[in-house]
Amino acid sequence: MSDRLVFDSSALILYLNDALAPDAVALFHNALHSDRAVISAIVRAEVLAWPAHTAVSLNAAKAMLDVCRMVPVDAAIADEGARIRRETGLKLPDALIAATAMQNMGVLVTANSKDFRRVSGLVLIDV
Repeated sequence: MSDRLVFDSSALILYLNDALAPDAVALFHNALHSDRAVISAIVRAEVLAWPAHTAVSLNAAKAMLDVCRMVPVDAAIADEGARIRRETGLKLPDALIAATAMQNMGVLVTANSKDFRRVSGLVLIDV
């Protein structure tokens, strides 16, 4: 398994709402404290755009996201995301998140494994 854990917005929103199982919380904390937590720029936008945020939860989300290593969508990720979208029908934001994990040789941590399972070669941890 790769040492990089790429977190999907579904997992992070559950984390922010104290709705993850204890083992998933431990996984996230370990990744954060060992500089292994990676997010796509898409994930940052999705988490911050979550409509149920309060001022307090939005600040907590920003603080949490700031600790993660954020990967921008560059040409390689955009090209891979487009391929994934074409081949699987995955929504473009999810295709770009999957491409981020694959291009960074990371494991995608998600609460949405049903959709991401369509991506051949993508390694998942379902929380």
